[in-house]
Order: sequence, then C-alpha cells, then structure tokens
Amino acid sequence: MSKRKIVDVKLDEYVDFYDVLNLKTPAEVVQAMDYYLKEYAGRDVYFSVETYGYDGGKELTLRERREENDKEFAKRTAEEKKARAVKKESKALKEAKERAEYLRLKKKFENV
Repeated sequence: MSKRKIVDVKLDEYVDFYDVLNLKTPAEVVQAMDYYLKEYAGRDVYFSVETYGYDGGKELTLRERREENDKEFAKRTAEEKKARAVKKESKALKEAKERAEYLRLKKKFENV
C-alpha cells in the first residue's frame, strides 16, 4: 500500500511586497504578519520569493505543505500504476526484440 505524500501547493492569497515591507517599521511588519498567523493557524504555511519576467521581478507568494487529499492520492496512485505497466510492457518488448536479434545472429554465425 502506498503512503500519502506531502504536497507543496501555492495558496491563492496575493501578498504584495510593498504592502508588507516597503517603508514599514518593524512593528508595522509584525502587525501585517499577525494577520497570516491568525488566518492560517495550525497549518504549515510559508512565504516564498519567486521571480517572474525577464527583468528579474520578484513576487511574494504564500505556499502550504500538507498531506495529499483523497482525490490527489487516487490520481497519483493511478498514474504510478499506469507508469509501472508501461515500463513493464516496454521492457518485455525490448527483451523480445533482443531475443529475436540474438536468434538471427546465432543462426547467421552458427556455421562460421
């Protein structure tokens, strides 16, 4: 039985650098962060700085680490099962081709 994995997902909350940090005192930054502490209490939520565009723009995103839900787990296990079947089938096909090549060469060079 497969175990549930921890997934890292981007939350839909928009966080603006300027609203949080620009020209703010440390007390004001802590006050702004207090909102996130209350809103996401008990969840593994963190900030991530991501770049975008060609000029190196930065975006502050809110991400969460959590255990995958039933739907995600079922989808992942089905994909893994399908990938194992494809790998097994391709391995059998490769072995059959190699065996045919071996038999052809054996027949060709048997009397040499």
